[in-house]
Amino acid sequence: MAYDVGRARLAVANADGSGEHLITIEMSAIDPSWSPDSSQLAFTGVQYDDTGNAEDTSLYVTQADGSNYVRIGDGTEPDWSPAGDWIVYRSNPADSDGCPGIWRKRPDGSGNSPVAAGTPDGSVCAGGGSDPSFSPNGKRVAFVSGDGTTIFTTGVYGGKKRRVVHDPAPKTSPVFSPSGRTVVYSTSSGLWKVSAKGGRPKRIAGSAASVAWQPG
Repeated sequence: MAYDVGRARLAVANADGSGEHLITIEMSAIDPSWSPDSSQLAFTGVQYDDTGNAEDTSLYVTQADGSNYVRIGDGTEPDWSPAGDWIVYRSNPADSDGCPGIWRKRPDGSGNSPVAAGTPDGSVCAGGGSDPSFSPNGKRVAFVSGDGTTIFTTGVYGGKKRRVVHDPAPKTSPVFSPSGRTVVYSTSSGLWKVSAKGGRPKRIAGSAASVAWQPG
């Protein structure tokens, strides 16, 4: 498993917590996501200004031991596809007319294209979103709407969106089950699951934040 530990470091460890080693990066590093063969990590690198505000966020790919990390473009919240051919991510507002959306690119930074782009609509943003996550077959992407109240899925190449759940509660971290039939997500009131085709959500746990579903 990989996780951020602050102070410009990522950590990699066995599932039982043993064998931890630190990867030192030249900037704050968050949002690690494994490649399917576990040989590489994608992550968000954050550079802060003198007042402590985030000044720049970029996507990087590194070897699992921290060697040879390279910047592949702007963005945050990367998620690596099961086939290893795409990374989906949340665009920086400055790169998308102030309206962050869901985009995809190859692990080498090529092929940058929208999945669910955000677009200006008067003084607000239409579309877009955050927290992208691939389905197990790599064909669909789950994400949270720009206003945080709705979870959608859409094809990795974009197209028509399917609304999975909508209510006033802010939502984060939607992830597919290994079968692809269920989506689990988090709210301030707990952890919820719902059919990936949409339906009535069921609360399955109390306090929760970031979510990951074990494969298999």
